[in-house]
Amino acid sequence: MCAVSAVHQYMWDKVPVERWDRPMFDEYKHIINLLEKLDTKLEQPDCEDPAKSAWMLEVEKRLQDLEANGIHKE
Repeated sequence: MCAVSAVHQYMWDKVPVERWDRPMFDEYKHIINLLEKLDTKLEQPDCEDPAKSAWMLEVEKRLQDLEANGIHKE
């Protein structure tokens, strides 16, 4: 399992969608970008899981909806 997939799995299991706020999500995306670089250097296969990607999109959409309605959970 690549590092990106392992971290996504952990966060998916442990952090409910409604707990995320924009600063935390932006930090998470930064970490994922770093892990993608690490996976590339370690020659890990492209291991994107569609379910985990859908979860990330769900978190992002929720944050966008909150921001569009002027609600900022921080």
